[in-house]
Amino acid sequence: MKRDKEFIKNSIKMDLHRVVTASGDIRKEIPKESVKIFLDHARKDFEKMSLTKRETSIKNKFEELIKKFDTISDPHERLRWTEDILTIRCRL
Repeated sequence: MKRDKEFIKNSIKMDLHRVVTASGDIRKEIPKESVKIFLDHARKDFEKMSLTKRETSIKNKFEELIKKFDTISDPHERLRWTEDILTIRCRL
């Protein structure tokens, strides 16, 4: 059963919300495995729908952020990365 585009977008937004919630509190260690699961699920959902030019741009930025995840080394960089994920969620 093929789901409609709005449902898929909402699923992506929920996964990104979970990423922001898990990574945004710099007083705690990042639960890397959980974050990776949510990022991967959102990535797969992007593949389930046809994208407009704008959505393709958003997806490309998202892919860049996924690549940066394992290189986050300090709290300020972590917050900037988390804010960028939140921006992607809002742009959808």
